[in-house]
This record gives sequence, structure tokens and C-alpha cells, in this order.
Amino acid sequence: MLLPNNGRIVIVDDLINEAQPLITIFSKKRIPFNYYQGTRITDFPENPNENCLRILFLDLNIFETNQDPKTVISALHPIIKRIVPDNPSPYVLIIWSKKTKDYADELEEHFNNKLQSKKPAKTIFLNKNKYFDLFEGGIWKEKEDSLDSISVDLKLELENISVLKALIGWENIVHEKTNETIGEFSSFYPINPDWDKNTKSIIFHLAKSVAGDDDIETLDNKQKLAKALGNINSFLSDKVETEINSKNLEEILDIKDPEYDKQRKKDGLTIKIKSRINEKLHVSNRLFNVTDFEQGHIYPIKDYDQHLDRIIWSKIFSPENPSKLDEIRINSSLIQLDITPVCDYSQDKNYVRFLYGIITKHEHSKYFKSQFYFCSPILNIFGEEKILVFDFRFIKTFTKKEIIEKGIIPSFKLRKEICTDIQSQLANQINRPGISNL
Repeated sequence: MLLPNNGRIVIVDDLINEAQPLITIFSKKRIPFNYYQGTRITDFPENPNENCLRILFLDLNIFETNQDPKTVISALHPIIKRIVPDNPSPYVLIIWSKKTKDYADELEEHFNNKLQSKKPAKTIFLNKNKYFDLFEGGIWKEKEDSLDSISVDLKLELENISVLKALIGWENIVHEKTNETIGEFSSFYPINPDWDKNTKSIIFHLAKSVAGDDDIETLDNKQKLAKALGNINSFLSDKVETEINSKNLEEILDIKDPEYDKQRKKDGLTIKIKSRINEKLHVSNRLFNVTDFEQGHIYPIKDYDQHLDRIIWSKIFSPENPSKLDEIRINSSLIQLDITPVCDYSQDKNYVRFLYGIITKHEHSKYFKSQFYFCSPILNIFGEEKILVFDFRFIKTFTKKEIIEKGIIPSFKLRKEICTDIQSQLANQINRPGISNL
């Protein structure tokens, strides 16, 4: 079903009896939602930016009677402002109205001029009479096929924005698989007075398998839970991937980049967009402590041993262009990557292996082509388009105590997939035997 199953449906109607049919069919199908009266702004979320939504059902009956479109849409303004977050993830605005043609242009203009930051991905006008019956006394009642009819019409309306259908379907899969994962990891023991204690024991050992026997004793309860849930994440990710690969997603049309086809495989994405996408895929930003040790941590360091000059090796540059070498040196900073195998942390080997590298401008990537370099994709690092270049010739091991005494705190973290790729290429450099020949 296209409708979200994670509570990201909002219904706004001034009269509960008019909203009742929608509430009833959602309740029967166990589809969670939030209901608000259209005239009581004080009942709306205090902070709209915390109000995640995917579909907003908005009734116009209270405003439509003998009023011109501009007046009606102006009355909608405070409702949308209080319910919809700024720059929201894509949502669908469904308006119950008989006057589609009268309101469509006016509403589009109002969003563009007054509510640009809250604009929906799609606005759909539906006639309530098609889905519900009106009885004497103003009582509305759902028809037998109400939900199916709404779902069918919603799919038809979203044909020209099919990526949104697919994203809602994917979001539903993640929600369902999260529920399954909680069920599986919380059901090893029966529900009885000892269930909480026994399940905490499982959480402890899941955390210990990541942190190790010694470090687990230094973690507080919040940190233990974070380590355990991080361990469970890989199980959840596999469940989601399996479901996606079974093709249980809404159909999506025309996945392509027109510029890619026109320009012979030169895509239409800007450097800025690419760097932001790659950051989401490969970088984790959060607050770190000096006692945090984890593969992927990036440490900014001072260049006491001229590592910067050795990484930016003069032999890789043309002798005719020494100024380029100076330019790269000036615009680069030295870093260390924690490349310690995860199993070494879990086995409490009490050391950290660092791979040296630099952060530099993305346009410098063409100068680092030797096999002993690893160049990252273009990343958005603190608002700038950068690359990370690691040099497999420079690896150093420190004890955890030495790191803590230096007081160096990670500035960000590379995710598991890119660390695995770096380790693989590093291993290839070390294991390559080579031959002697004349």
C-alpha cells in the first residue's frame, strides 16, 4: 500500500464527524495518523520542524462556502505554517475540494510567494463525495472500497513523480523490518519478571563483542546501548536489503540522467551535489571524545615530521610546474585515519593503527595517481568540496594511552564501507610479492 505505515499521515478537519470516515478506515487497517482541528491552531505541534509527515489531508469545507479562492487559501496559510516543517522531506498535500480548477493555480502561487520553504512535492485535489457517503444530519460514512479508491487515485496522481511512491514504499519497508528486528532480538527469553534483566544481558554481550573485554568496563550504560544497537544495525540492514532485492517496492519510471545520455556519460550532477551525496554515504559527523576509539576516525594532526611533504611527493609532479606543488602544500592539511581492524578492538589489543593522509582541494585528485595513494570521492567536508588522500607508505601504531595523552579528538568518521575499501587496497600493496627480472 502506498500510504505510510509509520505515523506520517496528518488529517486536518474542523469537524470530527467529517474526518471520522478517514479515521475509521485508517484505524481498521492499522495505519497510524495525527488528527488536528483546522480552527484550533493552539492544538498544532509547537515546533513544526519536529513534525515529520509524508501525507497531509486538508479539508476545505470550512473555508469554501461562498468565499473566493484567495480568501480560502489565505486561511490555509497559518495551518500549513504550523504543521509543515521548513524545507521538509517530500510530502503530498491532499485537499478535499470540489473546486480543483479554482484553487490549483492560486495555491501554487501562494506556495511560491509566501510558503516556499514548506512547499509540497505534489498537491492533489480529491472530492470527498467520491469516497464517503453523506447522510442526513451531516454524518459522513466510509464506502466499502474507500481506502482502495483513495490508494488507486493517489497512485495515479503520483505517476509523474514516481520516485516519491518508491521512497514511501522504502520507508514502509524500513519501518516493518525495524519492528521485526526488535521482535527477534527481544524474544530470546520469555516475557516474565526476569525478561528485562535477561535482555539487558544480551545487550551487554552485543556491546562487548564490539568494544572488547577491557573497554566494556569503561563504558557507561548509554555507550553500551549505542554499541549494541550499532551491532544490531548490520542485521537490520541485511533484512531491508533482502526485502528491497525481492522487488517489494512501488514501481518507478525512467530512472536516468538526461545529461548523462546527451554528453556521453558525463553526468548532469554538479560538484556541490556530488560532494553532499558522497558525504551522506561515507562520512559520519557527531561529537567525539578523546577516549573514543573506533575504526574510521579521522584525526587532524600537526606536521612535526614533515609527513605532508613526503605525502605530496615532488617526484609525482612535472619539473616544469613546481608552483603546482607549492599550491597543493598550501591548500592541504595533515590527517590520520584509524585503520585498526575491528577485531583488534574487540580483543583489547590496546593499540591504534593510523594511516597518514591529507585533506586537499578536489581538483588536486589528478595528481595522486600512484598505486600507493588512495583518493576518496569528492566529499563535503565542513562546507567545502574536498578529497582525502591516504598514503599506504605511512602507517604508524600508537597505544591508546599515547593518543589520550596527546589530547587529539577525531573531527569526523569514515563509514565502514569506505574503510573496508581502503583496507583492501592497503592489503594489496602489502601482499603483492613482485618478481625480479633482467
